[in-house]
Amino acid sequence: MNLRKSISFLSFILLPITLDYFAPVLIVQASWEETFAAVHIIFGLMILVGIFFGGAWCSYICPFGALQDLVPSTRPKRKLINLKWLTGGIFLTLILAPITMNGFREIILPYHMEDTMVSVSSFHDLVRYYIITLSIIIIAVVLGKRTWCRYLCPMYIFNYIGMKIRSVLKLPSLKITCKSEKCIQCQKCTKNCPMGLDVVEMVKGNKWNTNECIQCGECLKVCKCGVLKREWKK
Repeated sequence: MNLRKSISFLSFILLPITLDYFAPVLIVQASWEETFAAVHIIFGLMILVGIFFGGAWCSYICPFGALQDLVPSTRPKRKLINLKWLTGGIFLTLILAPITMNGFREIILPYHMEDTMVSVSSFHDLVRYYIITLSIIIIAVVLGKRTWCRYLCPMYIFNYIGMKIRSVLKLPSLKITCKSEKCIQCQKCTKNCPMGLDVVEMVKGNKWNTNECIQCGECLKVCKCGVLKREWKK
């Protein structure tokens, strides 16, 4: 767990430098300008990580996920309408439509950061940085930790595509498995899941929600009965 938190914290610390590399707006803009950019590589990596490591991108690499982990509260406070399929569908359409119609005319790496290579390099960039980060923090504080990830994040669609590719091709990946007979239903795993998953119920039914699990390992950390473990399997 310390490794995950260290990598995640580093991702957050580097956000003023890397913000544009993860920006959904820039990949859409680059696609419509028929330009292959660094953001295309980053979002392609999200698919690759989804194939072999499920939702681990969200808990290890994504700076916006790391940002939400700074919020003290653990479980989401209420169940909301899941809009990330809508936001993700629109996002994916805006990226693929111009690529399908026009392809790429040029390659510019790293695109809008040719001069400084740093995302926050002006007062305007600083204002944009604080608008984005404070908005996500406010959502997490008001509605619960990882609310953005659970219900709103348009970037999740890339993770999901990776997981579906894995499923269709029957490729091995890192998964959390359970031994339900060892579970004493202490609820610690459920209470500590930052994605608000009912881990106890998943263990009871021996059916893990791999689509929503972000492989953070918090449930493994608090389980003292040896119910859960990570395995590399199909």
